[in-house]
Amino acid sequence: MSDLEYGPVEFVLVGFQGEAPDPGVVDAVRELVHEGAVRIIDALVISRTIEGDIETIEVEDSTNAYGLEDAELDLSGLAADEDIEYFAESLEPGTSAELLVVELLWAKKLASRLAASGGVVLASERIPAPIVNEVVATARQE
Repeated sequence: MSDLEYGPVEFVLVGFQGEAPDPGVVDAVRELVHEGAVRIIDALVISRTIEGDIETIEVEDSTNAYGLEDAELDLSGLAADEDIEYFAESLEPGTSAELLVVELLWAKKLASRLAASGGVVLASERIPAPIVNEVVATARQE
């Protein structure tokens, strides 16, 4: 098997009111990390003030406060300024979001096995869960 150092990486923006995620968000992320489904390799909190200014906090500096004490964050800084600006555009004044850079560990294993057999993933497209569920519900009604 051809072992890849990193698998596919995805940016996930989790929005919430105020300046910190609620315990449910923290627990959901912590659970996925503990199960080995994902590895968080970079994380930060982006806030848009009431005045519209953007503020960021590197989670690496306070992992316990965000439930990421077990996250390796070994690629901290991977989210570039351009990424932060792009995701910050979607925030309403007075709201915040946690920007997680997530390595998909199942996809890493798949990519490694494909590479070992001479195959390669040429493209991948994620369909958001709400859209999948909406399409399935509509199809079931027909």
